[in-house]
Amino acid sequence: MFRKFENAIAREAFTMKDVASLVDEIITGKGYVLIPEVLNPTQAQEARSLVLQLAEKEKLQGKVLLDDQRERVYGLVYKGEIFELMVQHPIVIAVIEAILGSDVTLGGFSAHILNSGATNMGVHVDYPYWTMKPPFPAYPVMEIQVIWMVEDFTQENGAPVFAPDSQKLCSPPDLVQFSKTGEKVTGKAGSVVISHGLCWHDTSVNSTDQPRVSILGNYAPKYVRPLENPLHDMQQEVLDRASPKLKQLLGYEFKSALYKDVKRIRAGNWND
Repeated sequence: MFRKFENAIAREAFTMKDVASLVDEIITGKGYVLIPEVLNPTQAQEARSLVLQLAEKEKLQGKVLLDDQRERVYGLVYKGEIFELMVQHPIVIAVIEAILGSDVTLGGFSAHILNSGATNMGVHVDYPYWTMKPPFPAYPVMEIQVIWMVEDFTQENGAPVFAPDSQKLCSPPDLVQFSKTGEKVTGKAGSVVISHGLCWHDTSVNSTDQPRVSILGNYAPKYVRPLENPLHDMQQEVLDRASPKLKQLLGYEFKSALYKDVKRIRAGNWND
């Protein structure tokens, strides 16, 4: 049965003013926001533990993209009810849809395990911008990234580094400028970072003796081809119980979304 969100912040009304403030910070401010403790500690721990279990299992199946420093686990939507909740969390979706529109699709939803001793991943912008020739378009926004902190992100365990205001430059990262302006984003387990796809960012060094786990969501307009295969490890029972929003995110409402666009154009109400 589809579980309800248990944490208080999800039960409270997230006002349009709250959403507008976060959107403004992502578009015209720093380029990213931190929303604290969206998941409660139990939910965050459940997600982290499940990711590590899946990674161990999938290594034996050859599914985990693995090197000495980092691992990735794909197809999370189909691998745990907690992930179904996270990918369509109402607070996250409210912010994303205010930027990308109500027919947004899921470009990817995977786990990133930063092993002990892992160094920087490399400064980058997000997909699809890194496939494009610069200068990148400022509008429309073509991707929003979500980083779920399923454990405390600290100065020592590889917290992400963002360069404030860099999304306004619409350019590939400048490493010298990034080294001068980049800021580590730390937070408690259950917190979430939402960022503009053009905002320069990187991982930092995990100098602890434990792996650091995050879950990454890539959201884009429906006309952007997904970064990850939306049918990776697909499970029919998940689709059978999926909410309309989850089906939309997975691309099952693609034709109806296009039809809505056609109706808006014919009615002269493209901006509705």
